[in-house]
Amino acid sequence: MPTDEGKPTRVGIGLIGRGGSYLIRQRLSGQAMAGRWEFPGGKCEPGESPEAATARECLEEVGVEVSVGELIRRTIHRYPHGEVELHYYRCLIVGDRDEPAGDSGFRWVPAADLPGYHFPEANDAVIAALAREASG
Repeated sequence: MPTDEGKPTRVGIGLIGRGGSYLIRQRLSGQAMAGRWEFPGGKCEPGESPEAATARECLEEVGVEVSVGELIRRTIHRYPHGEVELHYYRCLIVGDRDEPAGDSGFRWVPAADLPGYHFPEANDAVIAALAREASG
């Protein structure tokens, strides 16, 4: 997963929130970390910013257009398959479609419930922060 230069793979991640819930889905078999839960997002294309990757991936994966807002966390994490630089952005749905595409696998989960889902460990701090916000 590292780039040719040995730098971590940059990833944009959308924290699409509404009414205290966030969109997540379970990773499919055949993917790295299959069975774990994830927020929408993905790798930056060459020359693409993490913000642009977040917007593109939310449209491609979830089927919704989003406004990419505040960067709430940036972290670098090493997995057995490679090192990633994760950029987490607050996002709001802005397009005509306000629900995930039926075949996307994404569903709304209350922030307070997120710690009960098995995410890749790089997400732990963000999940804890979202759950704290929900309880405070």
